[in-house]
Amino acid sequence: MKTYGIICEYNPFHNGHIYQIEETRKQGATHIVAIMSGNYVQRGDVAMMDKFARAKTAVSNGVDLVIELPVVYSLASANFFARAGVMMLGALGCVDGISFGSECGDIELLKNAAMASINASKPEKIKPLVEQGMSFPQAVQQAIALEYGPIIASVFDSPNNTLAVEYLKAIKLLNLEFETYTVKRKGAEHDSPDSSEGIASASLIRSMIEDGEDISPYVPKETAELAKEYEEKELLAYFDNLERELLYVLRSMIPPAIAECPDVDPGLANFIFRAGIDAKSLDEFLDIVGTKRYTLAKIRRVLLNLYIGTKASDLMIMPPYGRILAFNEKGSEILKAAKEKAEDNKLAIPFDTSLKDIIELKRPPISRFADISNRATNLYGLASRTIRPCAEDFTAKIEIQK
Repeated sequence: MKTYGIICEYNPFHNGHIYQIEETRKQGATHIVAIMSGNYVQRGDVAMMDKFARAKTAVSNGVDLVIELPVVYSLASANFFARAGVMMLGALGCVDGISFGSECGDIELLKNAAMASINASKPEKIKPLVEQGMSFPQAVQQAIALEYGPIIASVFDSPNNTLAVEYLKAIKLLNLEFETYTVKRKGAEHDSPDSSEGIASASLIRSMIEDGEDISPYVPKETAELAKEYEEKELLAYFDNLERELLYVLRSMIPPAIAECPDVDPGLANFIFRAGIDAKSLDEFLDIVGTKRYTLAKIRRVLLNLYIGTKASDLMIMPPYGRILAFNEKGSEILKAAKEKAEDNKLAIPFDTSLKDIIELKRPPISRFADISNRATNLYGLASRTIRPCAEDFTAKIEIQK
């Protein structure tokens, strides 16, 4: 048994994901576990289709076990997103390696970039650059360019490279002995409007779904069927559908409360407060606040965190449990191996298909995170034209494939 982990969003699951799984199998992986964002994704958006359906599609196409990355981390900056995902793989205690995509496809270059990022991210090097108006990622890249040269710095020009670096940093920070394998991105680039070799970016596929175009050349049949079903039932979720809800949140909060949100300092809190008063639409608000210093993805994450009620203090806690969304027979073997190793694993956390059973453990961090998950899922139900029922975290059917 050789288990590899993949940290993912599958928004939606497409042929590029199948390619990564196949390439990971070629490295000797007999079992694959995915740590997947739930109903909200790291680019600051709602997932087009809900987490239970996406997890089912993944298990139908090569993944053996899907565990939800809690929303606290799926709506966080790349370092928290990556660290939480890696920690959850470590918490299983039976994962041998991690597989991730990258634009460069060069694991040694990524490792060198990870070390450069650790060394260049010291406050005394970053603060002067941020004060010049750079965003934090831009400041880190500039510091790396100055100290390590343009080749290492260029790694951070591409989003999958950047996430890969964060995974490698997290592995080192958590002192995990994972094998690391990177799959060079095949076909279209991240967020590319083009397609190649039967592979299109998730953003292009989402645009095609929204426009009613045929996505079947780029996705497995389960994704195509799901998109069609959700379109017919008006269950596809969109950020813009939350316009009135998000404007309500902005108009009902004061700067000190906004400043409790992850990744928000007092200056940004005041900026958001004033923009929230002035803006008469969501687009107008984003136009006001989105600047070179504050990226659009960051502001959208902030909005969704304010909507859900996530606090910066929540990010100081590592994932207290793992919610299982789908698995097959090999997935049950992973869970059995994890249970056997739990006693000797310092990162061990409870894993369960039932949020109710997790809550009944009655541990404070678990209760807080379960409440956030339930609220986030309930509020996600307002992002589609057909309003979804409450309590789906407790009532949705978990996919178990034999």
